[in-house]
Amino acid sequence: MERPEGIGEGAVADYHRALLEDPAAAAAQWESLISTFRRRGITFAGQPMPTLLRPQFVARRDWNDLRRAGTRLLEIAARLARRVFDGDVGRLCAFLGTPAAEVPWVAIDPGEPDVVLSRLDAFLTPDGPRFIEINSDAPAGFGYSDAMAAVFRELPVFQAFAARRSLSYEPSDRALVDAVVGEWRRRGESRSPRIAIVDWADVRTRADQEILGRAFVDRGFDCTLADPRELTFRGGRLLAPSGPVDLVYRRAVLSEVAEKEDEVRDFLAAYASGRVPFVNTFRCRPSEDKAFLAILTDEAFASLMTAEERALVERLVPWTRRVEERHTRRAGREVDLVPHVLEDRPRLVLKPAHGYGGQEVRVGNETEPAAWEAAIRNALGAPWVVQERVTIPEEPFPIFEAGQLSFTSLKVNTNPFYVRGTESGAVTRCSRSSVINVSAGGGSVPTFVLD
Repeated sequence: MERPEGIGEGAVADYHRALLEDPAAAAAQWESLISTFRRRGITFAGQPMPTLLRPQFVARRDWNDLRRAGTRLLEIAARLARRVFDGDVGRLCAFLGTPAAEVPWVAIDPGEPDVVLSRLDAFLTPDGPRFIEINSDAPAGFGYSDAMAAVFRELPVFQAFAARRSLSYEPSDRALVDAVVGEWRRRGESRSPRIAIVDWADVRTRADQEILGRAFVDRGFDCTLADPRELTFRGGRLLAPSGPVDLVYRRAVLSEVAEKEDEVRDFLAAYASGRVPFVNTFRCRPSEDKAFLAILTDEAFASLMTAEERALVERLVPWTRRVEERHTRRAGREVDLVPHVLEDRPRLVLKPAHGYGGQEVRVGNETEPAAWEAAIRNALGAPWVVQERVTIPEEPFPIFEAGQLSFTSLKVNTNPFYVRGTESGAVTRCSRSSVINVSAGGGSVPTFVLD
């Protein structure tokens, strides 16, 4: 087999050379990887998590910058979400276009911290990380990443690579458990809490929650998975079918909870009562909204940040605006937003502010001008954002098709987890498409750090 084009020197080339030395062994390891994912419950929508035979390798310097920058960005966003519009959450929701059914739940203030757990979606560029989204409303992937890393460590090709290279993996499960339980301890409670991971029973990421449920149990905590529709709230106590619940690790996203409000009234009553801590609270929703990146990057809100914070945000976050008729600034000059967005289509991306899973995202240079104009016109008056397109990094990855090993250049984003107060890991997603999301057909691999 010929050496695949595009594989440069360094760690990636070293790993790929090992695969090329024995394609039959590589194919056997690929089959083992998929069967082990299935056996250990690393599944998405009931099938083995889509993946690749090589993990993502990130240089230590890039990793440190990614972690520090992501933490700073998230904490700035959470702080601004409480300060913008003089702390009036109703005005903030109006600016963001928050759906009316969600507003009453966002308006309830259980107290800080609003964000305990999050995942930031980033591209590692030559100029440093660029963060395109913040996911705090029930972020997924913590359990998947750790479980995938454990399987990769068992592969002979990975073990041989690790023997030649200094590399490490930053787990997230222990930090997550400590952070969730920490919200119970913060109330002055000394006894061990009974924890419920709450999401719909048929959610596609159920396996991620099962993995994390075992992490809580392994640490000695009583933990159950529960559907919000099966919870009851009586006499100030939240009850799951398995017994009382002291602490909710919420994985049901607010938009779906609000849609099914009639079916989950007791779950919401427990939240409104303040008797049962939720991680995260619904108050996390504004700062993770895609339209909130417009607040971070809009000159109209610059006074809410220090000069150092503004410079940091400018380095980390692509220019973002809500789609509306207005004048604004971009790259130091004033522009009429809608004509500017129509004219500069190849350098922009259009997104629904409240979508997830990559739904309805339009990449300007992959969209015909007429379709782009129609999409912009439809977005006016609705909660959509336009964002500067970041050049997506690409790397070659091993692909098995019809049992044959080949190497394909895939688009890559590296997504660090945020766990309040401590270090945690990251998960990497890869795709042929510019919309890089497992829900949209991408694949997921663990992220290892190279020294």
